[in-house]
Parts: sequence; structure tokens; C-alpha cells
Amino acid sequence: MKISRNISNKNKNLACITGRVTSSADRRIAAASPDGTVQFSIVAPKGIDYVPQMNDNSVVISSENERLCIGVRRDENLYEIESGELALYSQGGAYIILKNDGTVIINGQIFSAEE
Repeated sequence: MKISRNISNKNKNLACITGRVTSSADRRIAAASPDGTVQFSIVAPKGIDYVPQMNDNSVVISSENERLCIGVRRDENLYEIESGELALYSQGGAYIILKNDGTVIINGQIFSAEE
């Protein structure tokens, strides 16, 4: 509780905005937002590296000092994953799905937990 209170007190001017990705390079994207087209740094969990695709709807947190793209909005469930499952995929069509039952699917090939 104290941690969240400290974060909110320090970031009173923190805002969340969205914008369509118009270009990406060097770990930064440009996106058309309500403030015009602006540059953002990309943020991702350790071990995951990605660059949003053109026209993705980026989600950005913004403060007085910095704007960070924390992800892109996904309105569709391309691989029909369920709660607790994970799908990694590329624009070129490669994909990996981690299922709740321990099954891993890589580009359509199924690997069960027993193998």
C-alpha cells in the first residue's frame, strides 16, 4: 500500500495515452497521438524484445519528463488462447503457444508435457 501511494504521489502528472504507430527504429517508435506525432521509447519485460508494427495502437504512459510505449493494444485473440496461456508470434507467421495443460505448439507442431 505504501509503495503504491509513493508512486502515485511522485507521479501525479502521469497519463496514459494511445497512438497509431507511424514508424519504428532504434528501440523507439513514432506514433500519432492526440498531441501530434511524437517519439516514444519501447518498454518490455526482461528477455522479451519487440518492435510494434505499423498502425498498431500503442499504449503509452507519459509524464512531464518521459513517454514510454508499454505495449500495443490487442483487440483480437488470433490463436484462441485461454486465460493463463501465452502466444508469441511474428508478422511473418512464426508462432509459439504455451497451453495451460503443458502443451507447447510451435508453428503447428504439438509437443506434450510427457515428451
